[in-house]
Amino acid sequence: MRGIAVDLELPYFASFRRPTSTSVVLTYPVPPFTTLVGLLANALGVHWADYDEAMQHFRATLLVNMRPLRLERPSRELAKLLKLVGEEREVRRPASFPSSPVFRYFLVRPAFRVFVASEDGTMVDEIAAALADPARPLYLGRSDDPVVVQVVWQGEVGRVEAQDAWALVPSTEVEAGEGELLRLPLAFGNGRDLVRSPLLLLPRSFPLRLPRPQTLWQFERETVHLLRLSEEET
Repeated sequence: MRGIAVDLELPYFASFRRPTSTSVVLTYPVPPFTTLVGLLANALGVHWADYDEAMQHFRATLLVNMRPLRLERPSRELAKLLKLVGEEREVRRPASFPSSPVFRYFLVRPAFRVFVASEDGTMVDEIAAALADPARPLYLGRSDDPVVVQVVWQGEVGRVEAQDAWALVPSTEVEAGEGELLRLPLAFGNGRDLVRSPLLLLPRSFPLRLPRPQTLWQFERETVHLLRLSEEET
């Protein structure tokens, strides 16, 4: 198993909209897995016509997890969002679309560490090279939120017995009071249906001391759980 640890830092702002939020636009505290995989595809320069095939390949081969490098409460701003109006949108001028003021939550200068591994070592090395020299400008979340990417570690990943978790943790392994529970968008299924991750815990601080030693994956000195993009934790 070969893997990389990648630091993502946004020098300005980021917002990862929760799809169920409407009148108030809420943000996840970490980027959804769909957003991270989109970043990888962008770095590799995947053509739009090949996008679905690339996503299927990622789902079949990649294991991922992440953690925020800084834990902060989201900030809030008042924003205007345009509304699309059914059948009439083709004849309306852009300036004539109605808008609605909403509160939008966002993160200020967030940073994350992402763990990526696969049995396909060649693909992992290609991803690492693409992140160092991306085919396109990279952003995270909204297209106007550029991201600074640094591969901080690259090498062989193995299973170890450990008690310290340096990334998101399956909720079945810990007490619910240890942090915030999240169910993140994991992938798009058939018909573009959204596949969500198992319930995960974002701890209040890292590493999280687990109740008992578990089989985790080791990235240099950090040990983490890994998630398949097909909803299976390993």
